[in-house]
Amino acid sequence: MPSDHDKLIKVLLFEDNPADAHLVGEYFEASSLKIDCVEVRRLSDGLKALETQSFDLILLDLSLPDSQGIATLKLVSAHLKHEVVIVLTGDADEQLSLDALKAGAQDYLNKDRLNTEILTRSISYAMERSQLVQSLEAHAREAANREGFLRRVFDATVDSMLILGEQHEIKFLNRSASVLLEADADSLIGEIFPFDVSGDGKSAELEIPGPDDSIRIVDLNAVDLIWKGEKAILVIIRDMTKRRRAEAGLRREKERLGVTIDTITDAVIASDANGRIERLNQEAEILTGFPSEKVLGQPLETVLRFRDPKTNVIISDPSKLLLTNLRAEFAVDFGIPLVKEDGSECLVTAEMRCILDDDQANHGCVVVLRDVTNLKRAEDERFQSEKLRSVSLLAGGIAHDFNNILTAVLGNISVARMDVSADSKAGPRLESAEKAALQARSLTQQLLTFSKGESLALTSTTIDELVEDSAQFILRGSNVKCEIEKDEDLWAVEADTGQISQVINNLTINADQAMPDGGVIRISLKNVQVGANEIRALASGKYVCMQVADQGTGISQENIKRIFDPYFTTKQDGNGLGLASSYSIIQSHRGSMTVDSVLGKGSIFRVYLPRTNKPVAKKLEVETEEPAQVRQIGGRILVMDDMEAMMMVAGEILKVLGYEVEFSTNGEEAIEAYKKAKESGNPFDAVIFDLTVPGGMGGEEACKILRQYDPSLVAVASSGYTTSNVMSDFQAAGFKAVVPKPYRIKEMNEALNRILS
Repeated sequence: MPSDHDKLIKVLLFEDNPADAHLVGEYFEASSLKIDCVEVRRLSDGLKALETQSFDLILLDLSLPDSQGIATLKLVSAHLKHEVVIVLTGDADEQLSLDALKAGAQDYLNKDRLNTEILTRSISYAMERSQLVQSLEAHAREAANREGFLRRVFDATVDSMLILGEQHEIKFLNRSASVLLEADADSLIGEIFPFDVSGDGKSAELEIPGPDDSIRIVDLNAVDLIWKGEKAILVIIRDMTKRRRAEAGLRREKERLGVTIDTITDAVIASDANGRIERLNQEAEILTGFPSEKVLGQPLETVLRFRDPKTNVIISDPSKLLLTNLRAEFAVDFGIPLVKEDGSECLVTAEMRCILDDDQANHGCVVVLRDVTNLKRAEDERFQSEKLRSVSLLAGGIAHDFNNILTAVLGNISVARMDVSADSKAGPRLESAEKAALQARSLTQQLLTFSKGESLALTSTTIDELVEDSAQFILRGSNVKCEIEKDEDLWAVEADTGQISQVINNLTINADQAMPDGGVIRISLKNVQVGANEIRALASGKYVCMQVADQGTGISQENIKRIFDPYFTTKQDGNGLGLASSYSIIQSHRGSMTVDSVLGKGSIFRVYLPRTNKPVAKKLEVETEEPAQVRQIGGRILVMDDMEAMMMVAGEILKVLGYEVEFSTNGEEAIEAYKKAKESGNPFDAVIFDLTVPGGMGGEEACKILRQYDPSLVAVASSGYTTSNVMSDFQAAGFKAVVPKPYRIKEMNEALNRILS
């Protein structure tokens, strides 16, 4: 039989100090032993090595990063097969050394006193002792001679150990067994072991009574041996109650966590320490488009495909983005584009948290995603509405003052034209000036579209004929063809036909101008059912969708974001009000307008108007007649206006028409003048009220007061801008007629002829 000096000894060295490990290695090299040494720094690494390899000797430092003291030895001992353990200590603690021997070590060595001779001797002695112990265990007759040693080993073992005779009577038990069985060791000697056991080495899990009617779960192993020269059975019982309860609690916690994660509305993705996906909840599968079975075990970037909004490049390391200062650069809190499995995108906010232990070791990360696409769209829509609202305030003020000035210009021109003979050189010039003023009036009308005061004259109607008439009129003489397609039973909508006609005109003109070389405009009218969050800023329900598609140059993504902004235009001769006013009109109809475009292929504008169940109003035949001639009916007219220029031009027009005119600058003055004239027996035949008087009483309130005073009041509303509905529904406010500013002699003459003749 070869000696230990000739035999190769496989050694597993537990040592976390590289210097000490190196020193032990030098002692091995200087010794006469043949050593094959495997070094480990942590207890967990050594236990893995014991599971996969076979060793002869273990040199164990009791102070490791993941275990300290005798517990280290006990954990190692639980994984031993036949290995010899020598404990290495860094101090001269005799009690610790004794405890190590009790826990199963063959020897202990103080690292401060270690040298080649001591190490060689200790290994040799330990190996010899081990061989001796193995020999004693292999030969049953020698087991009796080691009873005292076995008793000490049994008493030092934390597991419960009993030795049973052939009739399963208890011959010996250690202290742990008496504690487990809740009885004094001496009183149990001779008692029959209550469980059926056999010495085949198989383990079984049993339930035994515990204190206070509790149940303990134990793992029972039994092997045959010779005890005092007789056949016996060694029974080892390990209390598994706490472990099984902990395992059951862990399973319940995992199930509870899984249910919780699956029920929350945010997308949750969990990854391991290597950044590979461990779990996706149901919302994450829906949001990303990736099923769990397809991506489990894959890198996190497989699912988290964030796109850099500046470079449009997919970010290669999403963890770096979410865990570093790059968050601020990419504004992750406000949403970042996420590319889904099918290539589509959504806007998400993302939070990542890592799972760290006490040593700050990373055990994985959890990412929480929230889809903010609709929220962002709603914010953009609100911002767009706020811009339009601001412009509407500006437009209202501009329209009021500009229409007053324009009335003075247009009125004076119309008066001047009446005084000029047909062959005068000034006639054509005045006519040109009048046309220019009328064009300015059209521009003011577009500004009024933004204004809150531009009220809607809603009627229940189908818009197919309106679309056909408007589109064909706009394209008359153009090299662009229009094709119209509509559903047979097109739903009715509540609409101001004049304003919707303006929208159709604007969209048709845009499509025509986008195709200078000719092409086809395709307009479709369809009944559609819109779902929740399907169209931004549009409630779910039934709508009529008008789609205008051209084959033009298209719109860039940069411009498409501003396409509905007031005064934004890419045309040299454009004013930027066409699409902005159309957008405002559709919004005032509780609808929505969207645009999609591809450069070089064309654009598609879609208008959604809510369906109405009201019956369609009957169309009235419009009688055509020659323009009214100036007829001097005569009478007294009171003009209320806050601008002197307006009063002057109104006075000139009315005098030309043969009326006697008096003036007032606000509602209070008009009321006083009217009452005074009536009480004096020289009443006014009609009162022309300006509806808006900054800082004073306007025409609407003054008319109401005078109607209470004189129910036969003949009132005419005249305004270039108002926040009320008087201009669209003047009769409900007590007026007999309206004359919108700016006006000419023709409009004023027709209104007064109608109400006074």
